[in-house]
Amino acid sequence: MRVTDIRKYLLEENLEIRITPKYVDIVNYKELGHFDNKSITIYHNDGNVKISGDSLTISKLLNKEVLIIGDIKNIELR
Repeated sequence: MRVTDIRKYLLEENLEIRITPKYVDIVNYKELGHFDNKSITIYHNDGNVKISGDSLTISKLLNKEVLIIGDIKNIELR
């Protein structure tokens, strides 16, 4: 692996969303917007992601990563 490949991997800036039956993991977001137990809005460079459901909780909050758990009903990319 070349140094440029490692740098690109470490400094990745594209939004990534990983969806599983139990959680949604969002990486490289810009800002956490509105959140409550029914909906969470997360802003990224090209718009926002709105997650809606029941009993939503932000389980992990890092610099550019957020993990959302709960009964997820809908995910909208805007």
